[in-house]
Amino acid sequence: MKNIILSLLVTFSIFGFTQETEISSILNSENTWSKEIIKFPLRFAPEIIYEGFEDLRFPRGWAKQASPEFWSYVWVWSVNEKKEITEKELESDLQFYFDGLMGLDYFKINEEKVQKSQAVFIKKEVSNDTLYFKGKVKTFDTRFTKEPMTLHVLVESFYCEKENKALIVFRFSPKKFIDDVWETLKSVKLIETACYN
Repeated sequence: MKNIILSLLVTFSIFGFTQETEISSILNSENTWSKEIIKFPLRFAPEIIYEGFEDLRFPRGWAKQASPEFWSYVWVWSVNEKKEITEKELESDLQFYFDGLMGLDYFKINEEKVQKSQAVFIKKEVSNDTLYFKGKVKTFDTRFTKEPMTLHVLVESFYCEKENKALIVFRFSPKKFIDDVWETLKSVKLIETACYN
């Protein structure tokens, strides 16, 4: 457990990313998962202009290269947003997010290998007022491998009318969608009271 907490502190504190907050969690995961709650605006990605917060969950092996859960994790944005998110907005937000998270504007190792993050999404389907997206984020792993990395992403987004907010759930892994790690990621769910519709 100490290793998980230390990994989180290193990952999110290295550029001063952590933010103290009193916000309650809205994701439910096993107690072996680590969590972090960050309020918008995100210090490392101020270009993302939402108001609200981000609830993140990390499985035990997310920071270990030999683990099947390496770089696999889940987060949800609870934001004051009334309109449906589009593929282009997801792409833009995640490019800003990963450029800032990885410190790509400041990272100075083997510069010819370091490129800005790129994200591509397609709308998968719409069901029960929920939008489903599938995509990829190509970025540079400044944390562990010091190599380019592709993260596969599943997104579900819906609007909570009574709460006047949007919930956008992101699941990430470098493993392809057929891998068992996706069942692990899908086990992390919103708590029942996350949206009072």
